[in-house]
Amino acid sequence: MLKPPKSMFQDTVKLISSIDDGDTSNSNLDVYGENKTTTEINISNCRFILRTVYSGSNNDRQVVSNATVVFMNGYTEPFYDFSDKNQGDKLVFNGKEYTITSINRDIEPFTSQVYQYKVGVI
Repeated sequence: MLKPPKSMFQDTVKLISSIDDGDTSNSNLDVYGENKTTTEINISNCRFILRTVYSGSNNDRQVVSNATVVFMNGYTEPFYDFSDKNQGDKLVFNGKEYTITSINRDIEPFTSQVYQYKVGVI
């Protein structure tokens, strides 16, 4: 597939991902009873697009995401393999923390390789 110019991918985000190491001792849980062990990864050459996405119709609309982050294979370093387990993880961009709400994986039609990830954050 034809890729957009790499010059469009100038943003850097920090991914803060929870690690489920199976340790449920009280010292490893936060005040909400969730695992507080995390890993932080700086991801460069991505595209952070501030735009609000709604779901629903007429007066019954809800905000699905406030921004979309595009991670392009071949441009983004490191190219992180997102999965459903990453929903709820945090992305930090320009000092503001966002929560991952949706992950869309686009696949190359002839090679079956991941072309890009489009991650919705709120």
